[in-house]
Amino acid sequence: MSPKTGFMDASRSRRVCIGIAIVATFAWTGGDLGAQSAPGLLVSRAELTAIAARADSLAVKGDESARVRNALLAASVHQRLRDGDFQVGDRVIVTVVSDAVHRDTVVVKPGRVLELADNVVVPVNGVLRSELRDRVASEVLKLVKARQVEVTPLMRVAVLGEVARPGYFAFASDIPITEAIMGAGGPTGAADVEKSIVRRANQPYRSSDETRKAIAGGLTLDQFGINAGDELVIGRRSGGSGAIIGMLGAAGSVTALLLALRR
Repeated sequence: MSPKTGFMDASRSRRVCIGIAIVATFAWTGGDLGAQSAPGLLVSRAELTAIAARADSLAVKGDESARVRNALLAASVHQRLRDGDFQVGDRVIVTVVSDAVHRDTVVVKPGRVLELADNVVVPVNGVLRSELRDRVASEVLKLVKARQVEVTPLMRVAVLGEVARPGYFAFASDIPITEAIMGAGGPTGAADVEKSIVRRANQPYRSSDETRKAIAGGLTLDQFGINAGDELVIGRRSGGSGAIIGMLGAAGSVTALLLALRR
């Protein structure tokens, strides 16, 4: 069966999960990256630089699997810092408040530019999601008298495995991972979220332990380093240990999901 495609409105990024405390960015333990505070829902350049430096140092320590994992993370973050977060075809919701509210969904064009109304062109090569609002506002205000400019980057991510409606979804980048799971209908009765992983280019990118900690910590898609095209695969329970997660599928409770993972 082919995956279903759906889109989440940007306003949903402020739903139930917005009250969850963001207590860690890349919550790694056991010789990997330690917890780092994250004041925003989108990771800043300074935070990414610190993550890359830490991963570089850990890539030469510990066992081989830890070294490889940290080396891959370091390479991914360095690339993100260099090239930015936006690729041709990515979509962004832009809201400009002037004499009226103007909202549009624009697509990153070849050359990595956003073409807005009133002939506003915004280059986004090398720009992070956390930097996009200021970049767009700077260009808009050169040509338009606006009182407010809001920008919501969207990210096309697959939520697969044991969820009610597996498929690809355009999520706001700053929503918690829990909301992405619920956006795909929530876990099924056979799900064990603790066994969930992230795949990139058909290869494991984040382990079940890393993903569990990110969900329990309330991390957003952006904070966990998920990119467009990545696959969040919800695991399947093999015995009774995943029963509480299975019940979540029927209840549809984000709170129950977090409590189960934090036990």
